[in-house]
Amino acid sequence: MPPVKKPKPQKAVKQASPIKTIQKPKEVVSGQLKKKVDKAKPKKEKGPERGVIIVKHLPHGFFEQQLRQYFRQFGRVLRVRLARSLRTGNSKGYAFVEFEYPEVAKVAADTMDNYLMFQKVVKASYIPPEKQAFNYFRTSLKKVTNKAGKEIYVSHVTKATQRSVKNQNNWDESACQKRTVTNLNKIKKMQEKYKDLGIDFSNLLVQPIKKTKDAPKAETAEASTSKAAKSVKKLKSPKLEDLLGTTIDEDSDDEDYEDASDDESELEEDEASDDSDEEEEDLPVPPKKAQKKTKSAAENLTDKLKRKPGTGGIQKKKAAPVVAKAAKTSAKNVATHKLQLAAAKKLAKPLPIGKAKKSKK
Repeated sequence: MPPVKKPKPQKAVKQASPIKTIQKPKEVVSGQLKKKVDKAKPKKEKGPERGVIIVKHLPHGFFEQQLRQYFRQFGRVLRVRLARSLRTGNSKGYAFVEFEYPEVAKVAADTMDNYLMFQKVVKASYIPPEKQAFNYFRTSLKKVTNKAGKEIYVSHVTKATQRSVKNQNNWDESACQKRTVTNLNKIKKMQEKYKDLGIDFSNLLVQPIKKTKDAPKAETAEASTSKAAKSVKKLKSPKLEDLLGTTIDEDSDDEDYEDASDDESELEEDEASDDSDEEEEDLPVPPKKAQKKTKSAAENLTDKLKRKPGTGGIQKKKAAPVVAKAAKTSAKNVATHKLQLAAAKKLAKPLPIGKAKKSKK
């Protein structure tokens, strides 16, 4: 068989794709965006150009007030902002100063650049109005007075927490009412939220006590009665000095006190022993100890006033300085005099009772 020629496959002609027409984007995509566009505030017109300078390497203690006072010599200062740490509120060492006119700011930057101040070389540079990209004077730090009365800078978060704590610690009637109303509204919202679950918060609520008009009068009456009772207690309470007399803060006289009758009985016993034993040597009679005088309340007060704050005893007057030699001689004389008296008493013998009566007659 003769060969059969196969027909060649015909090439499929591609149809040209239709040209897409580019549609213009819509100005408003949705109704919500339209509302936002309508509510958007119109841009404020730019005001007059101001001169701003940045000052670096500031010494410690050169803060907002000092910056304002120092740069006032160049011209009118509108705004000052010292860069501070958001965590601690301490200075970072650089600041921005805004002047009314750019020319004045330029002069201030030229004069303060490389200026030695408190062992620090200050660097200052001028920022022209064209390069003022954003607001250099915007900050989230707030000025607060601490418990010591000193003004410090803290972040807006810490100030908000301090404000809330202060409001919570405020126990005035109006503040308490506001807090109770807000809490009740919160609970109502929660009840609506969990209504499907069958949770009822009404049983857990404690209704606040509503004060009537007679309540303040009753409170004032109670306060007056309590004050009267306190005054009566103060009047009735006696003092310790009235109860104990002059025995407060006095040393006990038990050791030094001796009764006179005991001394007389001892003397009689000594005389009897001397009469019976004439040969025995007579011992000297011990001298009577003087009884301490009781002090009055006025004297006790004067003694207390004389006392030093740290010590318990009375402050005694210091004796005048005595010469060492004179003191030694006087001590020797006193010792010899005592020995002589003791020897004389030993040698002297008392008379018998009969002879003594005759001599008296």
